[in-house]
Amino acid sequence: MEIIDTKTNVKCELGVCKNRAEHAVHFERTGIRGRIYMCDKCMRELYGAIGAVVVPKSVETAKRKKDGGK
Repeated sequence: MEIIDTKTNVKCELGVCKNRAEHAVHFERTGIRGRIYMCDKCMRELYGAIGAVVVPKSVETAKRKKDGGK
């Protein structure tokens, strides 16, 4: 999966947004319609929503290797 800046004149596909899409999320192994177009505002809102659910583990809470880290 990758995020591509787009210059095409496409409407944002998230919700009922009427803005022009500035970014496209391209999924691998999909057909010709394998992209989701979104504007900058919707992309930032999606980033905030994902960040509220997916929180990376800190280094202190990660499990250590059993061989002593060698």
